Amino acid sequence: MKRKISTLLIIIGILVAAYPLASRAYIWYWENKLLEGFESELELQIESETTSEADYLALQVLFEQESELADRDESGLLVSDSNPNVIPAEDYIDPIDRTQNSGTASDPEPATETASPQPSSSGALGKIVIPKIDLTMPLLSGASEYNLNRGAATIAGTSAFGEIGNVGIAGHRGRSYGIMFNRLDEMSIGDTIEVVTSEKTFKYKVYKTHIVEPTDVTVLYRNSKDQIITLVTCDPVRNPTHRLIVHAILVP
Repeated sequence: MKRKISTLLIIIGILVAAYPLASRAYIWYWENKLLEGFESELELQIESETTSEADYLALQVLFEQESELADRDESGLLVSDSNPNVIPAEDYIDPIDRTQNSGTASDPEPATETASPQPSSSGALGKIVIPKIDLTMPLLSGASEYNLNRGAATIAGTSAFGEIGNVGIAGHRGRSYGIMFNRLDEMSIGDTIEVVTSEKTFKYKVYKTHIVEPTDVTVLYRNSKDQIITLVTCDPVRNPTHRLIVHAILVP
């Protein structure tokens, strides 16, 4: 009888000791289950437009050209034989500050949910702000060599801000720390990204980061219900062979 009681007490002791581990395993299981469900809902399955795929693939040439440029000098200028006078991002005229041109501030008209930003007099659609990496860059329309040497740029054929879809945004990675998308690899799930236009501020939350082949156009795919932005840059910084991708979803 005593032996049975001792055995029972040992079993109870083992169960009590194992409970925290079992509880953690249970919580971990459901956390991962819910995260998998959330990520599957965000899966991008609707193919992108031919125009956006062509623009995306053409980025490889621009990224390779960037890797051949000399390092920025102390003033922040990008030194290049073909582009000796590229301006640093911090010197551009903020398209959101109307007082720079008119001398007086005016409130923007209310924007509809599908309103697409229009370029300002400076040529910028707005600016992209990423607090995590202390980044503020002008946002231009069209990922051309000219635009990418001055800021981030939308990829032609991708969605417009304020509508369901996937807005592709490309940017170079300056070799100096903190220049352009240089620190984009520090982004993680939950970080915020803001796109500020003259009509509205769009706030996004990062839900996925990954590195892909330069021919992987699926990163520009979309689904039928979410407003997503996809940041695209080269990887690694020197002699890039891949693309660093950051996906973020609009915060309601």
